[in-house]
Amino acid sequence: MKKILIFDTAIATSNIGDEIIMDGCREGLKEILDNALCFRLGTHIENFSPIKMVRNWKIKAICDDADYKFVFGTNCLVNRLGIRSQWQLNNFNKKMYKDVILVGVGRICDFEMPNKHTLKIYKSIFSKKYKHSVRDEQTKELLERMGFKAINTGCPTLWSFTKEKCKKIPQKKASKCILSVSGYAKQFNREKDQIMIDTIRKNYDKCYAWIQTYKDENYLKSLANTDDIECIYSLNKFKELLNEGDIDYVGTRLHGGVFALQHNCRTIIISIDERARGFHESNNIPILERDEIDKLDDLINSNIKTNIKVDYAAINEFVSQFKV
Repeated sequence: MKKILIFDTAIATSNIGDEIIMDGCREGLKEILDNALCFRLGTHIENFSPIKMVRNWKIKAICDDADYKFVFGTNCLVNRLGIRSQWQLNNFNKKMYKDVILVGVGRICDFEMPNKHTLKIYKSIFSKKYKHSVRDEQTKELLERMGFKAINTGCPTLWSFTKEKCKKIPQKKASKCILSVSGYAKQFNREKDQIMIDTIRKNYDKCYAWIQTYKDENYLKSLANTDDIECIYSLNKFKELLNEGDIDYVGTRLHGGVFALQHNCRTIIISIDERARGFHESNNIPILERDEIDKLDDLINSNIKTNIKVDYAAINEFVSQFKV
């Protein structure tokens, strides 16, 4: 029996998009995980202080005995680790992560190499035996520059897409729409986000809003023409709405858009950072740059053919490394 330790990037997160990523990772490694004994620990909280290690030998035993250790998804690679890092990784707990394998991981940092402290920790924990799975070409190149082997598998949330599945996604405009905005202040663009909302309201009979973080709703309500938009807060409710059909998704939340695509809904992701661009380059997800928001009306009223590309050879190369 194999023992697998999953470092869960959705525990203690404020972004429900991480739940979507975790589900994709679990589904992508389903054959491995279903035939092993699996344990979970969080990455975004401090699980491994020295005092806890003394008191709770069971956690240490799990970390020491695991045959495979996986970090599932999200943008967890940074240039500079510190107390404000999402991944609570430091000199006190790094032994718990020894030989960890990245699955569908991206980066918050730019293309610059991590600083000496961060690079030293990464080199002490990332597996050198296995090839890591990353979700875009830039993250692959960054890992290789750090001295590790990496495969651009794309994000595991997209691994299930086939030509047949893409054909199920409508090409013509629906009568309803789920929109989204990002509540992170550094991603605000009130002028262009207002154009997006006004364009959506003009083109659809009924509008909903997917709230992916607790800040999204406040930002949405600060914009005009939003008072009667019904907000959706849970993935279950989001799924129910998508499964009703006759509904499009248009918005800046990347994984909200991926979730809509997973449920066979016509989708336009408004690209506001390099993540969506990376997904588009690797997997051809449907995006529109926010700087080109004036084109949204024409795009909504055109036929959109979804043609997501998945590198199955790369995925198989990664997954086939693990035996259970």
